[in-house]
Amino acid sequence: MKTSRTTSLELCLPIKSFGKVLFLAMGGGGDIAMAATLALAYERCCGKAIIGSILWERYVVDPLPGPISIDELFNIVEKGYGYAILDKYTFALRGGRAITPQAVNVSTILNKEVIAFDVYGGSAGLAKALDVFRARYGVNEIIGVDVGGDAIAEGFEENLWSPLADAIVAAALSRLDNTYIAIASPSADGELQLDYVERRLRRIARLGGYIGGYLLSNKDLEVLRQILEKVTSEASTIPLKVVSTDLDTIVIRKESRSVKLSMMELAVFILDSVITVRDSIARYVYETSSFDEAKEILNKLTIATEYDLEEEVFKELSEKGSYAEINLVEIKNRIKGSLLKHHIIVDKNVKP
Repeated sequence: MKTSRTTSLELCLPIKSFGKVLFLAMGGGGDIAMAATLALAYERCCGKAIIGSILWERYVVDPLPGPISIDELFNIVEKGYGYAILDKYTFALRGGRAITPQAVNVSTILNKEVIAFDVYGGSAGLAKALDVFRARYGVNEIIGVDVGGDAIAEGFEENLWSPLADAIVAAALSRLDNTYIAIASPSADGELQLDYVERRLRRIARLGGYIGGYLLSNKDLEVLRQILEKVTSEASTIPLKVVSTDLDTIVIRKESRSVKLSMMELAVFILDSVITVRDSIARYVYETSSFDEAKEILNKLTIATEYDLEEEVFKELSEKGSYAEINLVEIKNRIKGSLLKHHIIVDKNVKP
């Protein structure tokens, strides 16, 4: 009796056109690990993939609040309107510190150039940058990759932590033809719970926005594992944990969030960008022409963003000097309370 077997079966991500596809990490940071994994899965189907990302590192990598601008990058391969091409020698200078973005780590481990896009121009500016890059390099389709599902949030969910980046990128994608949003590993970031993300996916499907899906294969998990040797990401590690532990739930982000482990974390749902944006938080920032404008709009709706959190973490870190003493849940609740208070005061001052 055989005790083990090997197989030559290897799955890939099929897209009918087999043209050139840009896989764009929507939330910055660790999302690029999944974007790169899907890009390589597509290339195994004989397609041509380009890996891209906005640059916004978590505070444990870059303490300075906010995204990295392409003007803060050094040793780049090429710079165009709203984008820069990075390789393993690229770095960013932020507040006098040299920062290695996760996109550079991906470039290093895969020996591939990676494209960074600037979000400081809001959805309008990012859409133009994507369009310019697409025309210059003959990109047929763009797939925005969001690990967790923030991109399909309505915006007022109690456990939503980081809606701003995903909203800007989703809105930008919806301005362009042949663009899609891939929700990978639903709820892996510990924000929206799995059953809620599934309800949102079903809602978008009923509206006609569901295109198709993909399940991460053993080969994909192997690729992801290799990428995560250099890329910092808690959310992108979840698919690996699903198949390597008997645990049902794990906690992440300084125990501020929990993730239910499920085989659903191996799923990728591909959605039409226009239909998705019309029914999600991104619709509020569709017309924005700057990052600050997008943030202000969400704040006026009493929606706390990852930038608000980073500002408060930065202040507390300056005072306490240690991340260990910082309570993320307490900070988030304080921000939400402040936004609600401001909203009430503004409403009282509005004359009928």
